[in-house]
Amino acid sequence: MKQSSEELSWEEGVARYLRDHPDYFERHQDLLEILRVPHAGRGAAVSLLERQAAVLRERLAAKDRERRDFLAAARENEALGERLHRLAVALIDAASLDDVFGSVYDLGRNQLRLDSVTMLLGVDGGPLAGRAEFVPPDDARLRRALALTRGRPLCGPKAVLAEARGLLGPDEARIASVALVALRDPVRSGVILLGSHDRDRFPPGAGTLYLGRLGDLVMRAVARQLDRS
Repeated sequence: MKQSSEELSWEEGVARYLRDHPDYFERHQDLLEILRVPHAGRGAAVSLLERQAAVLRERLAAKDRERRDFLAAARENEALGERLHRLAVALIDAASLDDVFGSVYDLGRNQLRLDSVTMLLGVDGGPLAGRAEFVPPDDARLRRALALTRGRPLCGPKAVLAEARGLLGPDEARIASVALVALRDPVRSGVILLGSHDRDRFPPGAGTLYLGRLGDLVMRAVARQLDRS
């Protein structure tokens, strides 16, 4: 039944009074046992005190879930930071491009347990021709990958994965989510493509801070080895 504006005004006044006087029921504790409110999801009426306790339990449970999610994210970030640190040390010690690429593939395939790790770097021919990672700067696959990243790391299944088809290696048919990491320095560009069979491994909107740092480390190490050759 539709309430009149007078009834609504009265209800609003009562609600406002109770909000402004949260100690009201301390002074009128007998009302806590008299007042009845519907129990969400059950239909049966319960006392106001029981309902308040239920609401508090729900809020505490939600806070506990938030705390667990926060701790899980913190542990994951700590582990990623440690792996990047080990990669940085390995890249500093790298004596050749083989060492650089080996360290990157080890990180992706063994430590992160990804199902696909592909690297494309645009360089002119010469002594680097024949290596799978190096392609001409105008290579169609490289240009398509760079157009996707626009210089920034990118995560996602669906649309991103569809655009990355043809770039993910022999296991591509089973890849369900992908991350693209741009590699750039003043004279070169490239991309690392990370793929997983798990569609939730690289969800859209996932944090890309560590992916960006990975790209910076790898590009610096590759450039150092190329400048030596």
